[in-house]
Amino acid sequence: ALFLLLVAPSTNAETYQLQDGVISVKIDLETTTSPFVSISATTTTGDEVSLLESLTTSSGAALPLFSTATSKVLKGPVDDTFYVLKERTKWHSRTDSMSVNSIDDSNLPDSVSFSGEMFRDGSRGDTSVPYTMTIKGFQRNQFGKGASVDFDLQVEDGHANRVYITASSPADEKVFGHGVQYTSVNHKNKRIPVFISEQGIGRGLQPITGALNAFAGGAGGNEFTSYGCKAQFMTDTRRGGMLFNSEGSVWDWGAEDGKAVEVEVFGYPVEGRLYAWEDSPREYVEMITEHTGRMSPLPEWTQEGAIIGLEGGSEIVESSMDKLVEAGVQMVGLWLQDWSGLHHAYDGDRLLWDWKLSEEQYPDWTDLRARMESMGINMMTYINPYFASNLDNGEENSQFAEGDANGYFIKNSNNETYVMKSASIRFGCLDVTNPGAVEWMKGIIKERMINEAGSMGWMSDFGEAVPYDGVMYSGVSGADHHNEYPEMWQALNRDAVREAGMDDDIAFFSRSAWNKSPGNARVFWLGDQLVTFDDKDGLQTTVIAQQSGGLSGHSIAHSDIGGYTVADYPLAHYHRSPELLMRWSECEAFSGSMFRTHVGSSFEEEDSQAWEDDVVGHFAIFSKAFAFLKEYRLELMKEAEEKGLPLVRSMFYQFPNDRAVWDENLMKEQFMLGDDFLVAPVFQEGATEKNVYFPVGGGQWIGLWDGSVWNETVDYAGVDTVEAPIGRPPVFYKEGSKWGAKMREWVVEQGLGA
Repeated sequence: ALFLLLVAPSTNAETYQLQDGVISVKIDLETTTSPFVSISATTTTGDEVSLLESLTTSSGAALPLFSTATSKVLKGPVDDTFYVLKERTKWHSRTDSMSVNSIDDSNLPDSVSFSGEMFRDGSRGDTSVPYTMTIKGFQRNQFGKGASVDFDLQVEDGHANRVYITASSPADEKVFGHGVQYTSVNHKNKRIPVFISEQGIGRGLQPITGALNAFAGGAGGNEFTSYGCKAQFMTDTRRGGMLFNSEGSVWDWGAEDGKAVEVEVFGYPVEGRLYAWEDSPREYVEMITEHTGRMSPLPEWTQEGAIIGLEGGSEIVESSMDKLVEAGVQMVGLWLQDWSGLHHAYDGDRLLWDWKLSEEQYPDWTDLRARMESMGINMMTYINPYFASNLDNGEENSQFAEGDANGYFIKNSNNETYVMKSASIRFGCLDVTNPGAVEWMKGIIKERMINEAGSMGWMSDFGEAVPYDGVMYSGVSGADHHNEYPEMWQALNRDAVREAGMDDDIAFFSRSAWNKSPGNARVFWLGDQLVTFDDKDGLQTTVIAQQSGGLSGHSIAHSDIGGYTVADYPLAHYHRSPELLMRWSECEAFSGSMFRTHVGSSFEEEDSQAWEDDVVGHFAIFSKAFAFLKEYRLELMKEAEEKGLPLVRSMFYQFPNDRAVWDENLMKEQFMLGDDFLVAPVFQEGATEKNVYFPVGGGQWIGLWDGSVWNETVDYAGVDTVEAPIGRPPVFYKEGSKWGAKMREWVVEQGLGA
């Protein structure tokens, strides 16, 4: 068997089999404090994969698989959209034992249930909490391998507000996923909170993170703050799982001295699904995306060149675009996030959250649009679900005033619009549980953006700010609604596009995400990276996030080329260098599902831009490299639509038997684009070479730039060092690859390599 029990259950353990023995549920009723419970799956080759089982101690006793407690939230967790939860758990109330009092196997082979109590040892009776656990819903992977089964843990109401599942997790197990994670790849021995939030600025990079966390309400974030964290995981022991709950949860993969995982769920019942994969993690991705939904191919025009992010009015925009055209940059889109105008305050010029074309910012929008379209360049804009109440020109005729009057925003306990703040901006958040508010917002998108502005795509920003004490139209609590908001916000955008009859033409890009976001979003972008190289909040986090998100259905994604966050604080100066911008362009050409730039959070001369003389020639080359791979990416997007597979893949998708490719450090440094290309971007400032690992079983690899031949590396310690000057990032293709050979011919024709 693939997974061995630390202590075998007694000979009196009962086994209940679902679906001809594929799923086995074992319950040992002889243990004194808590029964041993095990749920496992048998593969088509006869291997037994443990899905969920009690942890047994060295003495042979089983720890309770389920427990409960009561917690109190001390402070509203949303502050300036940064999510900081402060709570106290009544630990004396947490149960430490459980019983199994009855087993219902009358519905076999479809389901089996067991019921009992959770209690503190020696205090059963009034303090006990009844529960029922049901195992049901067996499914085979639609392609024949892999299996899944659902579980439903019901807890009698009125006793507690937390449920814990404490299960075995071997000390050497490698844990991946949890949605979009930026720094941690293998989450074993990590404690991961699953609450949608702003990602933060720095996220552990010092001194900026410490300073912002201390003096700016937690704005620095940490290793796990994420727009798209999820209660989903996959391990190298061929198992995986997800919760269907929208409530927050905390996953401690280092519980019980690293021998267990403890999942704390902020509510009940607890519902979810367990997975077993056989040959490759791609089977797990195929299964999980049957629930999350799958992403569909982007409009073809998005794959034919660069989308340029600009702002500042027509004069600045046209001047910059002229420089790009003159340099031969291949362009398909002009993205103007300031189309709605600017809000001027102590925190600088920020976007005006009133979603209509600004005649002050772009009085000649029609002429600008006509000129761009004559060059084959599509106009793109920006929107988010927030509406500013403190507009520079007053509130009269504002969309906030209209929405407030009609009750379209999340409310407070006084039944008034819940006015939140983002630094100088005061705003109301669209209530997506209100059908009238949804129709109103769709109308804004269709009329203001698509019809009036002619927008062929937009940044669909935010979605992280639902307060725990907010009051929704539907009656759902803010605590339950906080995480699920993004998928409803994305569904609203997608429905508006479809109602306009332009689903095949428009590409909006989303940041926040929950379980079913992949089925609603068009394309994800990876957030607001700092203009640095590192794996805390810089360039390297984009390839980590691509691989992590790909395990939960984020198969089509990209990042802001050059990063977003420019920061200039005492002792913490972060500005975009030409080298960073070029290395980011190289990385994105072989990882992004769109090739889109951003001017940054502060549009200053000190920060390098794509149209500047020392960068634009390099940028032109990689805009064309991206465009050349159009048909290959569209082929991969079709595979994403059919199977859920991401374009950017960890190497274990293709080479799961090579233990080296499961190494966290390796996964941070290189990845596969589909099955044909191995990419190892440069993440070190000033570096001109890079260590590259060629997987066992991969055969020969051809260097894209010089045609050199590289063989598999049998020993991970024997990675090969390859040249990596600016303009020639380490990219290799599998011998025999049609797409690799075509791109190698293009490189030679362009005079880009030997």
